[in-house]
Amino acid sequence: MADGPVDVRGREATPVSVAAGGRAATGAHGAAGPRQSRGPRSWPVHAALVPACLLLVVFFGLPIVRLLQTSFSSWYGIGDMTWLGTGNYTATLGDEAFWSSLGRSAVLGLGCAVGLTVIATVLAALISAGIRGASVYRVIFFLPAIAPPAAVGVFWALSFQPRTGVVNAVLGRVGLGNTHAWLADPGTALFAVMAVAIWTGVGFAFLVLLGAMEDVPVSVYEAGALDGAGAVRRFFSLTLPLIRPVLSMVVLLEVIWSFNAFTLVWALTTGGPGDATVILPVLVYKEAFQMGNFGPAAAASVLGGVLLLAAAAAGQWLGSRQTEDA
Repeated sequence: MADGPVDVRGREATPVSVAAGGRAATGAHGAAGPRQSRGPRSWPVHAALVPACLLLVVFFGLPIVRLLQTSFSSWYGIGDMTWLGTGNYTATLGDEAFWSSLGRSAVLGLGCAVGLTVIATVLAALISAGIRGASVYRVIFFLPAIAPPAAVGVFWALSFQPRTGVVNAVLGRVGLGNTHAWLADPGTALFAVMAVAIWTGVGFAFLVLLGAMEDVPVSVYEAGALDGAGAVRRFFSLTLPLIRPVLSMVVLLEVIWSFNAFTLVWALTTGGPGDATVILPVLVYKEAFQMGNFGPAAAASVLGGVLLLAAAAAGQWLGSRQTEDA
C-alpha cells in the first residue's frame, strides 16, 4: 500500500496534483465564500485632516473671500465698504500703470526662471559628475536659498552702491569702471534686481535638479558610452530628456515666485528709481497702504492672480504635452 495520498481512482497522487487541487479548492472557496472587507476604517485619517483643513479655510479661504469682496467695493481701510460692482476692475484694466507693472513682473519672472534654471542645471550636472569637493559645493550653492529675502536685499543694496559697493570695486579692478549706479539707473535697476533674484533662487533649483539627475539609472549612461557618446552628448541626449518633467516644474515654480518677489524688490529699490522696478505686488502695496485705495489694489491683485494662474496652467499643459511626445 502506498504511503502517499491516493486519489479516488486508486493511484498515488503526486505533489503537483495535490498542490493544484489545493489551489483549485481555495479558489473555489474564495469565489463562493462571502467577500470580507479588508483594511482599517478610514475615519481616523479623515479626522486627522480636519485641523489642516480648518487652517487652510481660516488663513487662505477667508482672506480670498475678503479680497474678492474688497475688489468689488470702495474702501479706504476704515469704515464700511461701498459696493461698486465692476468699477474697480474697469478702472484697473484701463490704467497704464497696471499694465506696465504687469509687464515688468513678466520680464522679471521669465528672466529669473530661465537664468537660474540654466545656471542650476549646469551646477547640478557638475556635482552629479562627481567633481572633487562635491559635498562642500552642495552646501555652498544652497546657502543663498535659506537667507531671509529682506537681509539679502539690504546686503545687495549696499553691494550695488556706486562708490562703496563691492560690485563696482570688483569691476574697477578688472577695468570695467567703478561708478555704475546699478539701482539708481532706470535702465539697469530691473536687471540688477533680476541678478539678485537669480542668486537667491538658484540653490533651490540646483537641489531639485541634482536629485533628478542622480535618479537617472547608471545603465543609461553606460549604454550611451558604449554607443560612443561623449559626456556632453550624453548630457544633452540622455540627461536633459529624462529630467524634462522636473525642469518644467522648476521653471513654472520660479516664474510664480519671481513674479511675486515683493520683499526682495522692496528691500532693494522700493520700486524706484521712478517706477522702473514697480512690479505688480509693489503697485498693489503702494495703492493700498500708501494711497489707501484698497478697492483698486484688490482688483489688481485678483487680475494678476488670474493671469498668473492661466499662464501656469498653459505652461503645465505644454510641459505635459512635451512629456507625452517624448
